[in-house]
Amino acid sequence: MTHKILDKIDRMVMEKRSRGELDAWLATGAGKRYCQRVAGKGHPLYPALLLYLERLQGHN
Repeated sequence: MTHKILDKIDRMVMEKRSRGELDAWLATGAGKRYCQRVAGKGHPLYPALLLYLERLQGHN
């Protein structure tokens, strides 16, 4: 299950990066909302997903 969530996030980040939209997507909070939608805010991995998303942002 976890790998499917990470794969979805990776695909979205790659898509946004290729379009040049990654910085805006993250700055507006849309990336966090995407993590909420994919995993659910109450999911125990939600905080880790946000850290993962921040790490991906650093590789921009």
